Amino acid sequence: MASAPLPLDEHRSKVLRYLRGLDLSIAAVAGRIIAERMPPDGARDPVRPSLVLWACAANGPEVADALPVAAAFALFDGFMVLHGELADGSASTVARWGLGQSLNAGDALFALAFRTLASDVRNPGRRLEAARLVGEAVLEAIALSDERAAQAALTGAALHAGAVVGGADEHVARSFARAGRLIAKSAAAGDPALAERFSRRAVAALRRHAPPEHLRDFEEVAVYVAQRAA
Repeated sequence: MASAPLPLDEHRSKVLRYLRGLDLSIAAVAGRIIAERMPPDGARDPVRPSLVLWACAANGPEVADALPVAAAFALFDGFMVLHGELADGSASTVARWGLGQSLNAGDALFALAFRTLASDVRNPGRRLEAARLVGEAVLEAIALSDERAAQAALTGAALHAGAVVGGADEHVARSFARAGRLIAKSAAAGDPALAERFSRRAVAALRRHAPPEHLRDFEEVAVYVAQRAA
């Protein structure tokens, strides 16, 4: 039986198409490691990169300038996963390729993410601000020992950056950032009632800032995330 469509599935498909078009040719073992970790077409991957496009669309009519930002988040997600595996010694990658090559792959993923973040730029000012937000969030996530707080920082930055690229003013963009952190807290809650409470607060944070049709899409995300946390 076919699985039900994910929330923001159209945005997710755009991100995957953009990722497939990236030049990931690295003449080293690191390139092979990265290729193995790229999300396949059918992967039921996290919604964070899709939320970048959603936040952009909720603030402006064109999402093309947000596509590299969304793809960069997907690459940073891969970097953070590998970083965590190396930190706790659980990486099967190390057993297969060795510590040195695994570290090289992490460095390469980090560089690819920032190269992507600076690619296909249409509005330099907004993209530069988005890059600053992403860099700060990655640094915060690396510094945090609490995985849940790290995920909240990254998801908050995803919505914040998407809103900025879409043309939101500072006050509105910060509301999107708050909603992103609350969605991440819902995903990590572990308790169904607590997850639902965080999801409701995330939707409420955007009620005055997102058009009704976009808010409905975000409500679907909130329900999906809360159900996964149950």
